[in-house]
Formats: sequence, C-alpha cells, structure tokens
Amino acid sequence: MGYLSQAGHIGIKTQAAKGTYLTPAQGTPGTPNALDGVFLYHLGGSLGGNRELMVPDPEIGGTRDVPDAQLGPISYSGEYEFYARMDALPTLLKAALGSAASTGNGTSTPYTHTVTPTDSTLPWLSVEEQIADGYMTFKYTDAVVNTLHLEADATGYLRGTIGLIALAQATVTATALNARDYDTTPMIVGSNVCVRWAGADLPAKSFSLDINNNFEDDDFRLCSMTLGDLTPKRREVTMSVSIRPTDSTLWKTAMWGGPSATAPTGQSFKDDVEIEFTSYEDIPGTSPAVQYSAITAIPQAIIAPFNVEPSGDDVIEHDIEIRAVRPVVATPILTSVIVNGLSTVR
Repeated sequence: MGYLSQAGHIGIKTQAAKGTYLTPAQGTPGTPNALDGVFLYHLGGSLGGNRELMVPDPEIGGTRDVPDAQLGPISYSGEYEFYARMDALPTLLKAALGSAASTGNGTSTPYTHTVTPTDSTLPWLSVEEQIADGYMTFKYTDAVVNTLHLEADATGYLRGTIGLIALAQATVTATALNARDYDTTPMIVGSNVCVRWAGADLPAKSFSLDINNNFEDDDFRLCSMTLGDLTPKRREVTMSVSIRPTDSTLWKTAMWGGPSATAPTGQSFKDDVEIEFTSYEDIPGTSPAVQYSAITAIPQAIIAPFNVEPSGDDVIEHDIEIRAVRPVVATPILTSVIVNGLSTVR
C-alpha cells in the first residue's frame, strides 16, 4: 500500500552536553513539561545522509571499465519547512543564536523568553525523525542549526525553514516514540506581522529573515567515517522586504547614504529594524489575557543599494535587502523576545 509521508514526525531537544542523545519525548502527550522536546508539524523535508561512491582513477595496464568503488565518508544534513508557531520558535532561535533566558509565572505574567546570540559554540541538538508510519525512524546526535529562515506575505501565514547538520545518526529503527507533545499554538498570519525601519512601519507586502551560521561541513578526517566536528564561521543576518514606497527616502538611504542626502556619499546609513509577530488568540491561563508574540530587534542595519525598475503601468515596488551589522562588540547583532505558555526553552 505504500507509506504516507503525513504520518511522520520531527522532534528536537537541546542536549545537555555534546555526544549525549536526549530523547525529545519524555512526558505525557498534551501535558508539556520542562523535560520535553518540541515536536513540529512540518510541511516537508528531511535530515538525511550525504554520501558518494569513491571511484578510482584509470590505471595504466587496467581495462577501460571501472574495477570497483567504495563508499565514501558520510555526513548528515537537511532542511524542514514549517508554519512558525510560538512554542517551538524559542528553541529554534536559541539553537540558531546561542542562549536564552526565561521569566514569568504563566498567569498574571506570561512566560517571556529572551534569545540572544553568542560568539562561542552553539547548542547541540538531539533529533528524532520518523519517515512515514512504520517505515523508518532516525535518531541524530549532535545536530546544529546552520540556517534559519522566516518569511510571510500579506495574504499568507508566517512560515519557516530550518537547515540542520548532524555529526551522528544514533540509531535506525522502525519504532517511534509514542509520547510526543506537538506545538499546537496558533499560526501567525501576515496581517499580524509588522516590519519597522527606524521605528516606523514599512509599507511591506512581504518579508524574510535569514540567520546563517556558515558551519564548516566538510571536516572529514583519517581513520573516521564521519565528520570530525562542526565549527560555525562568520554569522550572517539578512532581511528581504518587498515594499510599495510612499516617497524616495529609502532609495536615498540605500543609494546615497542618508534619507536627506542630495548626492552620493561614501558612508553607509545605519538604523534599527524591528520585526513583530502577534497571534489573534490568547495564551491559555493568562489573566488578564495576553497574546502569543515575538519581537526581533536589530539595533544596527544597512539597506543595500538598489535601483528603481518601473514597468508599464505597474505600481512601483522595491525588493530591498537589509543587512544587520555589529559595530559595537558589546551589543548583540539581534535580540528576540518571545511570549508564550511554556516556562522554559527546551
């Protein structure tokens, strides 16, 4: 009869230490606690092995045919696409950035999670992925978030893509965990997503945010079949926003170096960016009622130069790229504050 993809799942748990697998499911379904991981409803994707046959070069004296081939070293990587929900988002952001701190009591003061980047190593993750129902379940140890992408347009939902790389495939079995606490918090719609530049709402039709840790993923070593380690290199934080401009201010900022410039200058103009997500629904148990929310603040960013491209009778629109920078070492390149109903970041 075949296997139905929709019957699979993906669970993620932050490890206490490198090399130690932690099962994402430890509690009772429907009863979240601090020991649980997060299970994502996802649209597609997989964390799979990357491996090739090693074919020897032709040898003088041999035949014209390939005499043999061996399996090369293996690494594990892949992406998952999902609708972004507020219980899982803190875990994903912490994995992509580095650290998180939580406050609140869940009732009069909802739980608030502040996620900030680190310059040191990033959290290691344990991942359980079930492919269909009864086909195969993979368990990965020492996974990292290489890329995190969030996007929304005015007529759609907030969506995300997470790119993972793992050092080890812990076990392969047809049996999956039964205790799975899925993130069932509300999805966020485009009308509840706001993008601000210098404190003012941009007339945006769509946006995307990308965090790229640029992990070195080819550290193969002698006497080993797998990667030796995963090392993050330069972090890149970029945004793309499609806008319908109301004046030429942003064009002057990007091309000439300032909103009031009258000619090109050499210094780029920097200002703050803020992205806010809010749900229609309230967090259960909060009194007075509080909605799910997330605010990502970038204190210093630059709009990349762009050209105006009119076409026929089309309304002028710009696709602008915004690049986050960090000129002051003590200032985080971005800070995300998420409000939800979980007491900890898993």
